[in-house]
Amino acid sequence: MITIKARRPGKIVEIWLLAAAALTVVPAAQAIDPLEEPVSLKVSSFKVGSSWYVYGVTLGELLRKHFAEGSIVDTPPGGGGTANPLLVARGKADLGLGFGVVNNWAQKGQFFYDQPLGNIRGLVGGLDSYYLGITANEPQAPDTLEAYVQHRPDANVLLLKKGSFGSYAGEQVLDLVGASQEAVSSQGGNYTFTDFNTVKSAFASGRGDLFIQVMTRGQPTFTELAETRDISFLQLTDETLDGMEARYGWNTGTLPAGIYRSQELPLRLPLTTTSIIASAELDDSLAYGVVKTICENQDAFKAGHKALSEFDCATLAWNEELIGLPLHDGAARYYREQGWIQ
Repeated sequence: MITIKARRPGKIVEIWLLAAAALTVVPAAQAIDPLEEPVSLKVSSFKVGSSWYVYGVTLGELLRKHFAEGSIVDTPPGGGGTANPLLVARGKADLGLGFGVVNNWAQKGQFFYDQPLGNIRGLVGGLDSYYLGITANEPQAPDTLEAYVQHRPDANVLLLKKGSFGSYAGEQVLDLVGASQEAVSSQGGNYTFTDFNTVKSAFASGRGDLFIQVMTRGQPTFTELAETRDISFLQLTDETLDGMEARYGWNTGTLPAGIYRSQELPLRLPLTTTSIIASAELDDSLAYGVVKTICENQDAFKAGHKALSEFDCATLAWNEELIGLPLHDGAARYYREQGWIQ
C-alpha cells in the first residue's frame, strides 16, 4: 500500500555532476512518429548489474522492437537517481530513470540541486516500490528505529558512499530520530560511508550495528544479511514517517511480511518509486510513442525484472505524485485518450 501526501520545500544543497559525453536529442521542433519513422534515443539508467540497468536494457529492447525499423535506442550504464535528472535536463540523455522523491527535489532545486531543473517531465511512473530499509545486527532489536537509537546510542552506523541517494536518505531519517552523525559520535558510535561488500563483512564481524539503504523487494545485500545472520528489520513511528513526508517529500508504504527471512511483520517505511523521465523539449509524438509502447506491451516490459511485477499503466503510470514531476504533454495525451486522466 502507498500513501501519497503533498511535498513541501526544504533547504538547498549542491550536487556535483560527473562529466558525460553529449548525446543526441530529437529537436522539439521536429515532429516525429517513432512508429513510422526511425529515431535515435539514449536512456540513462545506472551501473551494470543494478536493477535500473536491467530496466533500461528492457526498455531499449521493447522500443527497438516496436518503433520503426532502423530506430536506435542506446542503453549504456547511467548516472543513477541523483545524476539522471541533470543528464536529461542538460540534454545529455533523452530518457532517464529517476526516483519520484529525487525528481521532485530536482524540479524545485532542493537538497542535491543548487537550482531548479524546470524542464524535466514525467513519462511513466510507479514502475516499482523502493523502501528505505533499516536493519539492526541483532536478533531481538526493538521494532522501531526510534526505540533502537535509544537502546544503542553508540551504534556503528553503516551507509553507502557519501553523495549517493541511499546515504542521503539514511542521514535524513537518522537526523529526524536524533541520531545524526554528530549525536552518534558524541555517544561513542560512528558513521561509516562504504559499499555493499564492506557492509556485509562488517555485519559478519560484528563491526556494524545498523545499516540503512533504499531497497526493492528481495534486494541482494539485505537478502544475504538476512540469510546469513539473525538480524532485525526495523520500521518507523507515524511521527517520523510524517516528518519524512513533510520535510523531504517521501511517500509512505508498507513492506509486506515475509519478504526477508526473520521479517515476520509488515513494516511501515518511507517509500518512493522509479519513473521514466524526459526533457520538456522532447518531441510530443516521440514521448507519446514511448508511453504507448510501454503501456500496450506492459507484460513484456514487466517480464524484464521481478521488481516490475506490480507495475500497471492504468493505475500507476500517470500519477504525478509518484513521478514527482508534471507529465510531459505527449505522455498526458496518451493517458487522456485512455480515460485515465482528465
